[in-house]
Amino acid sequence: MRRTVLPYLLCLLCLDALADARAVRQLYALDSHSRLLCASAMLYFDPRERAPDPRILTAVFHHLNSLEADVQQLGQPAELARPLAAMHRLFDQLDGLPRSERERYPQLISLLLEQRRQLGDAASRELARIGPAQPLGEQSRDLAGLLLDYQLRHYPLPQKEAWLLPAERLAELDGAIEQRFDLLQGQHGQQAAALAKIRGNYRFVRRQLQQGGSEGNGGAEFYLSRAVLDLDELALGLEPAER
Repeated sequence: MRRTVLPYLLCLLCLDALADARAVRQLYALDSHSRLLCASAMLYFDPRERAPDPRILTAVFHHLNSLEADVQQLGQPAELARPLAAMHRLFDQLDGLPRSERERYPQLISLLLEQRRQLGDAASRELARIGPAQPLGEQSRDLAGLLLDYQLRHYPLPQKEAWLLPAERLAELDGAIEQRFDLLQGQHGQQAAALAKIRGNYRFVRRQLQQGGSEGNGGAEFYLSRAVLDLDELALGLEPAER
């Protein structure tokens, strides 16, 4: 009897571990996608911009759809579903406003950022519960966080200091990202070329992120968003190897 039960129990434990690993990946992706959504929303719904690039709005739609898929795959827990639903409503309000009322954008963006924070906090609590950390997911989240901070610094949002990363934290993130790229390229030799390309995208806008400028930039948006999405795709592609 014991010989029959033991393999069954081991199989259940393995399935639980794989389910947790998949949930960790999805939680990191959720946090990353929520940051990308807000970064793109600030670039498109800028009250100073009279004719924004419609491709940026397409990106916002994509990130929102990705978020909804993430929450669905995680079983739609209330602590994730509630802020996501609020973010969707706020996006609909932003998208429905005529440009003649663009002075209302910052207020709605502020509410969007608050709901994103609630979503990210819920994801972080769940990650801390089920762990362990996944370097690919951490890298994706940190790159998305840098992009969000960059766009926020250039967005006309009153009293935005509470949302911004301190200068020392930005320097720490940059160092952690570089070290993690070294780690990832050492761990995943077969994906070294893909990781090198992703790293190249980051380095292409790295100085821009550090120096800032007078206004947000679609170049940083393109290269960092691409890096984040490529990391998420790479993490998904590695899942079968963990089974």
